[in-house]
Amino acid sequence: MCFNATSSMLAGGCAYGVAGYLLRRDNPRLKWSAVALMGITAMQWVEALLWLDGPKPQGLVNQLLTILLIPVALLAQAWCPVFGSAFDRPVRPRRAVFYSLLVLGLLIVVLARLSYHPTHTQVTPEGYLNWYSPQNPPVFLPWWYGLWALVIGAPFLLWWRPFWQALLICSWGWLWATLSYLFTDSAASHWCFFVTFYAAFVLVYSFMVRDQPQADGRL
Repeated sequence: MCFNATSSMLAGGCAYGVAGYLLRRDNPRLKWSAVALMGITAMQWVEALLWLDGPKPQGLVNQLLTILLIPVALLAQAWCPVFGSAFDRPVRPRRAVFYSLLVLGLLIVVLARLSYHPTHTQVTPEGYLNWYSPQNPPVFLPWWYGLWALVIGAPFLLWWRPFWQALLICSWGWLWATLSYLFTDSAASHWCFFVTFYAAFVLVYSFMVRDQPQADGRL
């Protein structure tokens, strides 16, 4: 989550610019990074639209974004790191874990939607967006919040090597998630910091690795 429309669009634009560059590189790990980056950044675009809308209480745009696009953005956060890993590692040897993560991500999003029945997004007293809790400021169960963070980070921890890089990616996101949970009135208030860090990390990483030629010798 970002603080206003400008910061949301800056974070989203920079991240998607990096993702576009990574997709053009002929390197499986970079393509994985690009897909994951687009997924975890998807919420920035939805929130930018919400901020541009006000968000107006009970407004039509507010309701459509909350009911339709926020669940899609949340699902992208969980699914894109998993799908992106298929560029780097074949799915068959790890299909049980691969599909279990997809099912778990979908299950959490559906259960959250059914539990909270959000109809519109509110602004918290500290000026953040609250789109899934009927209470304002929102209240989230720590174990539920932690499970979501684990689902997003699991593909990196399981399959990204060397492991210290995966741990760096996840721990930075978990750090801001913890700070947001403890010190602000919205548990996802600093998500854009993680998005920006991950975009910078994979961009620097892309300068350190080479493209991998195809079997026919083409790049």
